[in-house]
This record gives sequence, structure tokens and C-alpha cells, in this order.
Amino acid sequence: MPFINSIFTPKDEQEGQSPLEIDTQHEEGFQQVQNHISPLENHTNTMTSNNITLLNTTAKRLQSSTADGLSAIEELKSTMESIAAAAEESSGAAEESLGATNEIKANSSTILKMSMSATQNIQKLEDSIAKASQKITESSENMLRIAKSAEHVSDVGERLSVAGEEISQTVNLITKLAKRTSLLALNAAIEATRAEEKGKSFSVMAKEIRALSSKSNSYAQEIKTVVEDIQANVKNVQTSIVDTKTLVENASSNASNNASSMKELIAKLIEIVQNVSRSLEEFQELDNEIVKMQLSAETIASAAEESAGAVSEVTQTISMQATAFTQSDSAAKMLEALAHKIAQNSDDETIVDDLASAAEELSSAIEEIENSMAQSMIALNQIEEAGEIAQDDAKRSSEIAKKANTITKTVTQTVAEVSQAIEAIQESFKKNVSSITQAGKDSKKNLIESEAIHKEAKQIKKSIKYLKKILRKIELTIVQTAALSINGSVEAMRVGELGEGFSVVSNDIRNLAENSEQSLDQINDIIDNLEDETESIIEAIDKMQLIGVKEAETLITLANDMDENTQEIASNVETFRKIDQKLKEIQSALEQTQIASEQTLTAASLALSNAQESKVAAQHITSMSQTMAENVSELIEVAALLKDE
Repeated sequence: MPFINSIFTPKDEQEGQSPLEIDTQHEEGFQQVQNHISPLENHTNTMTSNNITLLNTTAKRLQSSTADGLSAIEELKSTMESIAAAAEESSGAAEESLGATNEIKANSSTILKMSMSATQNIQKLEDSIAKASQKITESSENMLRIAKSAEHVSDVGERLSVAGEEISQTVNLITKLAKRTSLLALNAAIEATRAEEKGKSFSVMAKEIRALSSKSNSYAQEIKTVVEDIQANVKNVQTSIVDTKTLVENASSNASNNASSMKELIAKLIEIVQNVSRSLEEFQELDNEIVKMQLSAETIASAAEESAGAVSEVTQTISMQATAFTQSDSAAKMLEALAHKIAQNSDDETIVDDLASAAEELSSAIEEIENSMAQSMIALNQIEEAGEIAQDDAKRSSEIAKKANTITKTVTQTVAEVSQAIEAIQESFKKNVSSITQAGKDSKKNLIESEAIHKEAKQIKKSIKYLKKILRKIELTIVQTAALSINGSVEAMRVGELGEGFSVVSNDIRNLAENSEQSLDQINDIIDNLEDETESIIEAIDKMQLIGVKEAETLITLANDMDENTQEIASNVETFRKIDQKLKEIQSALEQTQIASEQTLTAASLALSNAQESKVAAQHITSMSQTMAENVSELIEVAALLKDE
């Protein structure tokens, strides 16, 4: 205090004044000093008291602020723990969702490949069945041609049977004529005996005529036997051909039904291809939705990771802030203690220096709080932004999962319908294959039957040739008989009256020979026609065999091809069963994804709420730090004032 010190300086003493003068002057000076110092001391004491009061008030404010700050720090720490837990839960849910979507994506890709492969197989199968249907239709038409040939053979057989009856009747007539001729020859022998010597030639002729008549009768009996054999062969042909015709007609009808069934199968396959194509379009949409789900899951995982990083950063700054607030609290308590000391001894400059040092320490701690809170606010903004992103993507992922689940159910229903249709086709196709296989066996059986008919027809043809040979012999005997009758008539004329009886007999024999010749001509006509008809049977059977061999081979090959198609159908049935299983796995994964999305949404909402609460706490801490900074500024001013005092 220079001013106070200058008042007490002994100037009179320095100037050589007497003690009395000095005392007198001293008393006067003291009075003057006393008059000057009393107001100054009062002013100084008032200033010190006010500063100490301000110091105590500021210290208490600082202690209160640090207590509030530490409380806010604890609150912030608690919300950070909640955010960290939410981030961990969100991350786990995101990983689960991502795993589920990856599984869905893999199954989706597998289903798309399987569906496309099944569609191609069904289209090939459709083409194969169309070709098989065409072959079956052609086979049915060929069988009808065989049936018509068989019908022709049956009709010819009827005519052959009638012809055989006609031949038998004519042969019976020839036999009767032969017997009458034999009787006439006997009469001729009697007439020859009556003519005695002149009838010797008549006797020879009568004997020859009886011999020829006997031959004719024998030949007629042989013809009758051959005709019976022919009729037996014809009967066999008729019986076999009727069986063949029935079998072929049934086979043709079955083939026609199979062809119709095949066409129905083709229509169903076309419908299946359309359904599968529609499913592929729907599944392509599902595949696109799954890609969106993957992106959402990745975004959520990234947001959770970013949030976790921000939480870690805030947690570190919280520790620093807690330390800074603790230091601030200690400094505030020190200020309170220093204020008490200053009140007791205001002239102690070391106390004032300690006060200034404490104020500086507080200022540094508050600055650290403000800086760290600025960093915390940035991190909290990141957490809030990550929470909003996670929340939005979780909502979007949940909606996508619901939509994908709806699509999956629709596709599952379509696949179930397709599977049922293919299984029905499989059963129908098996029946068709069985029917075609049986048709092939029946064709082989027909070939065996037709071969037997062919042999019978050949035997008929052989019998006809033999019959014609016998007829030529009969014809020869008739000609010889006619010639003898003419010779008998000539001889009777030569003999005269004795030959009249022989002449009558000769004329009768000639008439019988002419009648026999007419009958023989009828038989020849019948046999010629019989031969032609038999040839037509052989030709018809040859045609039946030719078509039958081809059809048997075609049907057997077709049955084998259709059997391979049956295996392809079975493969498609198995494919759609696998697709159905994959769809069930997708549905299960979608349910997991939806649950994970809901968990993520809950965690994100909690994190967002905690982040907003943390921002409020951080803003409160920032506000307190600003207030504390103002208090510290006041402290620094008080310290400066006290130092100046």
C-alpha cells in the first residue's frame, strides 16, 4: 500500500527539525492521516468483504454445478449403456436377419434354377407327349386298317364257306349222275347179252362206262373230303380272324383313347408351364425384395456398428468429463477454503495466488468439459442418425418381409397346384404307358394269330389246287364216258334192230355225261372264284402282317420312350417337392427376418430415445459448463481485485 506507507514517512526528521517541532507536527500529521485513512480503510474493508462474499457464492455455485454435472454424467453414462445394449441387440438382430436373408437368397436362387430347369423339362415332355400322341393316333388308324382287312378276311371266309357248300351240293349231284351212269352201264350190259354175238362190243363199252362211273364216284368222294378240309380251314380262319378283329378293334379304341388322354395331358402341361412361368415372375419379384432386405440388413448392421463406435467414443469422453467435473468440484471446494482464509488474512498474497491458480485450474477443466461435450454431441448426433436409419430400415425390412411372405405363400400355393397336377399326370401317364405296352403285346399276339391264319389260307390254296387236279380227272372221265356213249350209239345203228335198246341207253348215258359236265363247269367256276378269294385272304393277311410288324415295333419303341418320359415326370415331381421344401425354409427364414426386424425396430427406437435423452443431458452439461465458465471468469476478476488490494 504505497499510499499508506507514504503517510508514515519521517520527513521532518530528515530535514533536521527539533523533537518538539517534530512531535507537534507529528500530532498534526497523524490527525491529518487519521482523517484521510479512516474512509480508505472503511472502503477497503467493504471491498474485501464483498469479494469474499462473491468468492463464497461462486464457489458454492461451482460445487452445485459440478454436482449437477456429475449427476448428468451418470445419467449420460446410463443411457450410453442402454444405447450400447440396444446397438448390440440391433447388431445381433441384423446379423440374424442378414443370415436369414442370405439363406433366403440362396434358396431363392436354387428355386429359380430348379423352376427354370423344370419348365424346360416340362416343355420337352410336352413335345415328347405330342409326338407320342401323334404316333398313337397313327397307330390307331393303322389298327383300324388291320381291322378292315380282318373284316375282309371274315367276309371272304363266309363266302368260302358258302362256296364249299355249293361245291358239296354239286359234287353230290355228280355222285348221283355217276350212280345213274353206272346203272345205265348195267342196262347196256343186259342189252349186250340180249344181242348175243352182235352185242359183244356193247358189253365192252358197258364195262368201260361202269369203270369210268366208279372213278367219277371215287373222285367225287375225294372232292368231298377236300372240300370238308377246306371248310374246316375256312372255319379256323373265320374263328381266328374274328378274334383278331375284336382284339385289333379294342386296341384301336384304346389307342384312340390314349391319344385323347395324351392331348388332355398336353393341355395340362401347357397350363403347368404357364403356372410355373407365373410363379417364376412372382419369384423374381420375391428375389428383388430379398435383395432389398439384404441391403436393409447390411445398412442396419453398418448403423449398429457406427452407433457402437459412437457409444465407445462418448463413453471415453464421459470418463474424461467425470474426471474434469471431479477436478472442478475439488477446485470449487478449494476456492471455498481459500475464501475462508482470505477472510481471516486478506494481506496474505500467497492465498490470493492460490486463488488465481485454482481459478485457472477450473478454467482448464471447464474448457476440457466443453471440448469433450462438443465431441460427445457429434457422437450423439451420429448415434441418433444411426438410430433413425436403423429404425427406418427395420420398418422397411419388416414390410418387405411381410410382402415377401405373401408372395411366398402365393408361390407355394401355385407350386402345390403344379405338384398335384404333375402327380395326376404321372398316374395318367403310367396308365397310358401300361396300355401302350399291352397294345404292343397284343400286336405281337396278332402277328402270331395272323401267321396261323396265313398258314390256314395257304392250306386252302393248296387244297384248291388239289381239288382242281381231281376235277380235271373227273372231267376226263366225263369226256371218256360221253365218247363211249357216242360210240355205243354208232354201234347200235350198225347192229340195227337188236341195237335199239343199247342206243337208248347210250343216249341216256350221254345226257348224264353232259349234265355231269355242266355240274363240273359250275364247280370249276366256284373253285376259280374260291381260288381268287383265297388269294385275296392271303394278300389281306400279308397286309395285316406288314402293318402289324410295323405297329408292334412302333408301339414297343413308343412304350420304351414313354417309360423314359415317366421317369422324367417322376423327376419333375421330385423337383417340385424340393421346391416346396425350399419354400417352407424361405417362409421360416422370413419369419425369423420379421422377428429380427421387430427386434431391430425396438432396439433402434430405444437407442433413438436414449440418444435424444443423452443429447438433452449433454446440452444440460454444456449449459452448466458455460455457467461454470462464467463463474470462473468472475473468480479470476475477484482474484485480480484481491491481489490489487
